[in-house]
Amino acid sequence: MNRISRLLKGVYDFVVLVVSMAGFVPKNATISRITVMAVSVIIVFNLSNYQPHHSDLATAYFAISEILYFGFITVVLLKNGLRHWFIRNWGNEGGYLSFEAILGFLFFHNGACIGYLASSSPGNLFSSVNRELLLALVSLVFISGFTIKILAAKAVTIEIYYWKDMFAGKKITDFVVTGPYKYFKNPMYGIGQLPAYATAIWYGSRQGLAAAFLNQFLIFSFFFLVEKKFIKRTYKKDENNP
Repeated sequence: MNRISRLLKGVYDFVVLVVSMAGFVPKNATISRITVMAVSVIIVFNLSNYQPHHSDLATAYFAISEILYFGFITVVLLKNGLRHWFIRNWGNEGGYLSFEAILGFLFFHNGACIGYLASSSPGNLFSSVNRELLLALVSLVFISGFTIKILAAKAVTIEIYYWKDMFAGKKITDFVVTGPYKYFKNPMYGIGQLPAYATAIWYGSRQGLAAAFLNQFLIFSFFFLVEKKFIKRTYKKDENNP
């Protein structure tokens, strides 16, 4: 019975982690958060089902999502950024929860827009590759990236995944060197981005590959221009341990 209980708890914890990474943190659920996420899911469902090949719409969706996502985290998480405004208005924890709710919404659409852009603009980039072989390769790339990202998120905790330490402007846990971080300096932004490339490869989409690359370029830009400075300042790590 204990084994079954542990198995069920493991499955539950995994589902909660994945859902949290997608943009909805169950432990912080509110009616407004549930409503916003439900509407977001409905919008994406309708786009993929009723506008499946509308690449112009997908491009606009991608551009707006990227601007809002990277603009938001940059403006808020700078040393003297808008995080101070959140804290002044709602306090430390209330300010963070407000920030997390907005960020979760942007997380969801950041992931959804890349997949939609790839699926709405299929091409023949890999048409010469046997379809069964391509499926196997894409599955391997997708699962590898997804697994690394899950393990990385589990290692740092979902609070760090949502940059709670940067929002608070202080250390809230020890610097992580466990899980994938034992072997990679930045598994979350590196290998963890492979699912976006796998999706674009499957559809043979040039636009999808470009979107995956641009998204990864922007997240690394945020890391080097904003996040790494915070890590060095707060966790007192040198450039060889970002």
